[in-house]
Amino acid sequence: MNLPLDNSSRQLNSQRTPILSVLAFIYLSFLIIIFAVFGPSPLAYIAFALVAAVFILPGYYSLGLSLIIILTVLFERFFTLTPLIIEPTIIKLYPLDIIIGLTLIAWIINCRWGRIKPKLFWGWPETILLFFIGGVMLYLIRALLDINADLAVAVSSVKNYAFYPLLYFLTIYSVQTKKQLTKLVHLLLMGGAGLIVFLIIGLMNGQGLWTEFTPLSTLGVRFLAGTHAFYLCLITLIAISLLSFKKFSNTPLIGWLLLIWLTGIFLSLMRHLWLALFLTLALLFISLPRKNKTIFGRYLLKSGLVIITAATLIIFLALIFPHSESINNLATPLNNFGSRFISLIKIDADSSINWRLAVWNFSREAWQNHPWFGVGFGHKILMEIDDWQSFEEIRNIHNSPLSIMVQMGLAGLLAFLAAVAAIIIASWRKILINKELKPYYLGLMAGLGLILLASLFQPYLETNLTGIFLWLFLGLIRTSEVINQYEDSANQ
Repeated sequence: MNLPLDNSSRQLNSQRTPILSVLAFIYLSFLIIIFAVFGPSPLAYIAFALVAAVFILPGYYSLGLSLIIILTVLFERFFTLTPLIIEPTIIKLYPLDIIIGLTLIAWIINCRWGRIKPKLFWGWPETILLFFIGGVMLYLIRALLDINADLAVAVSSVKNYAFYPLLYFLTIYSVQTKKQLTKLVHLLLMGGAGLIVFLIIGLMNGQGLWTEFTPLSTLGVRFLAGTHAFYLCLITLIAISLLSFKKFSNTPLIGWLLLIWLTGIFLSLMRHLWLALFLTLALLFISLPRKNKTIFGRYLLKSGLVIITAATLIIFLALIFPHSESINNLATPLNNFGSRFISLIKIDADSSINWRLAVWNFSREAWQNHPWFGVGFGHKILMEIDDWQSFEEIRNIHNSPLSIMVQMGLAGLLAFLAAVAAIIIASWRKILINKELKPYYLGLMAGLGLILLASLFQPYLETNLTGIFLWLFLGLIRTSEVINQYEDSANQ
């Protein structure tokens, strides 16, 4: 029988003042910028680990979750994928891993010696997820015994499928009050506001920062990195859900932020994100009560009119002043958007879409030889078209569910899908009955839907800078279990 949270649990990490959080963010951001500008070094890594330990280890594990979210949203790969380099060895220990490890240690310290005792609960969703993680560890053993497996790639797969899912458990055992949940969601919104800086830099430079990591298969230029656009999609869905329930005190400001965020998503030229965002917005609309559907539709209509009016005006000016350099610069993003949108219709002429279709077909053939338990981690598939040959890593075939199925077979894919479905089913009823937090949870549900839909076209679950949000969102959704239990106990 789970006991209700004691009074001290309402003030998780109450000893940590806001100034400590700000200082932790500033110092760690400075070190990450050093990684980005000068490259990683053992000295910088030691400094990063020491600074993080000073702020997190006293038991402030909620600070660790906050840092994971905001540093990933702003610095993406430089926080999540920068390895430790000790010449000539590259150790795939990332700053993200350091923060997660320290946060787990801080949580254990708090449980053992801290004044605040988190409420521990366990249900059938956690059992299924643990079963999936256990299966992943068995596949690591299989890779160790497989002379044809690339061990480094296999270990990376294990990190994505077994280590980063620990964020789910860390979230449900850390976020246990309304205040903690809303604080993390608001932090995401603040991260979205920070991403506007990257969009401005992209528009001023004529190309977005860090967009070279996702080259285009068509003509055009990305004005915002694809990963930043991915984060903005998640943030936009949450903001629209909150806006539909009138949860913002400054509605006009949020309206303008949403317009800027949608503009950034469009100018990222990530077509699969456009599709996923459209579908999840439709799902969010369906899930809203009738009164909130009206509010949702009104804001969406206003935003659409503003965007269409601005685009029409720019096109009109470009036709009237065809030789004006400033007008043509304004029209360039619209031309890029148009060419990318048309490429969705002319599939035969798009190399990116055709490459995906080809690699998915070869992946299916590889899976058919090992349908139940897959080919294992650390393998590549042979793509052979006429005289052209290429070996592609399975984890990089731009379809995460297919990647899991090819590597772990139907058994692994079904275990993964069962874990996700179990968390959604177990949480859904509790989400609907909590009127105050319902807008937050519906936004998180929509974000989860976007992650799953987008993962059909990109290796989002095989890349830690995107995959961690699956486990964070699942964990935040599952917090409805403990938050509702606490409220029921408090009201008795």
